[in-house]
Amino acid sequence: MRILSTCKIVLFNAIRLIILTCSFIQCMWGAEDPSGQKDEQLQPLSFITDQTSPPTKAFIKQVVERWNSDKSRRPVKHVFIDHEELRGLLESYLTSSNPPDILTWFAGNRMKSFIDRELMIKTASISGISTLNAALQPRFQRMIENGDARYFLPTSYYWWGIYYRPSIFKEAGIDMPINNWQELTVAAEKLRSKSIVPFALGSRYRCAATAWFDYLNMRLNGPEFHQQLLDLKIPYTDERVKRVLSFFRKLQESGWFGSDKANSYDEEEAVGRVFSGKAGMTLIGSYVQDEYVPSDSIEHLDFFRFPIIDESIPIGEDTPIDGFFAAGRSKFSSDAGDFLLYLGSKEVQELASRSITAIPTRADIDFKNVKKDVAIGREMIDRADRLFQFYDLDTVWEISNVGMSLINEFVSYESDESTVLQRIEKARLGFLHRSD
Repeated sequence: MRILSTCKIVLFNAIRLIILTCSFIQCMWGAEDPSGQKDEQLQPLSFITDQTSPPTKAFIKQVVERWNSDKSRRPVKHVFIDHEELRGLLESYLTSSNPPDILTWFAGNRMKSFIDRELMIKTASISGISTLNAALQPRFQRMIENGDARYFLPTSYYWWGIYYRPSIFKEAGIDMPINNWQELTVAAEKLRSKSIVPFALGSRYRCAATAWFDYLNMRLNGPEFHQQLLDLKIPYTDERVKRVLSFFRKLQESGWFGSDKANSYDEEEAVGRVFSGKAGMTLIGSYVQDEYVPSDSIEHLDFFRFPIIDESIPIGEDTPIDGFFAAGRSKFSSDAGDFLLYLGSKEVQELASRSITAIPTRADIDFKNVKKDVAIGREMIDRADRLFQFYDLDTVWEISNVGMSLINEFVSYESDESTVLQRIEKARLGFLHRSD
């Protein structure tokens, strides 16, 4: 749900950060009384989440209400905060002497700094985690045993796909399904013949351009090559990486993205162009349905898998993982662990599968009762040969931050292919040198 927000770059005023930090820590979590003591029996667990779209917000409220209905549990007090504010304040929260107890976050390299400083509790320390682990899909069992989930509880994941309006496709005479590149090319040309731009990119916040890079690299060079690039084992000046940017430029020159600069509008506006009929398609995560599409309009939007370019190449897919963690300095770590187990319970994940557009991580969820698109999305992901999260979650942040900015410059015609790849490669070499 939240990969959209991870791609926005917002500069926070330092004073605002201090005010917000003090406000949340002292006011929301409770200040000490004049004697310096707190009534720990009454003090609730503090829960910060950035799931602020109407569907996800309603879901979180239901979850907390159900938890609080059991009076034998320590109550939970939840606070909704914009993702960019959470990202800006997370360091201050976790290093304070009185941090929030449970927070929303996502798996991947963004957690490493917090893990290294023991600012997230180990899931192994939670009584009952082994029972929950046994109920998870194998991918997430491995994460708890020797991956990110040693400090983070994965509760959902989602897919990326090409979203479109079936009514627009019908008017343009486009046959479905679209499975391969030739079929997508035919669809693009039919849209252009109707004066409809084939794709809205909307890369003001970098995410959309990076998604195209991820998928073209996986489809042209394969998931194994993609993994090696993310692991910094292959230089960005490799001819195969150059091929990805050259392929994308040819699409631009063929009119696939129209004349507007990619970074002149964002992905919410891109979705608006699809709905208005100005554009035929957009590549976006399934959060689009919770973030940007009114509930009475969801049926007017559909999606399909990013098409296959070379049938001989295994299929890779981006599937970012969302979840929750407990602060390492939580004063109520045992209760926080119990609440994490509840968030990963069958009850909560079944509720999530009916409420939001994300796939549950448990293996015992009956997909006959989930949202239709969730079932289709999972089936699409299950057909993949290899799963990733997203560029900025799968490679080190120092490289992904540079790479996302430069890729966005490239698709916006602000830097050429050679300059972009040489600068990312310089960042890669610098990081490897510092890590020696």
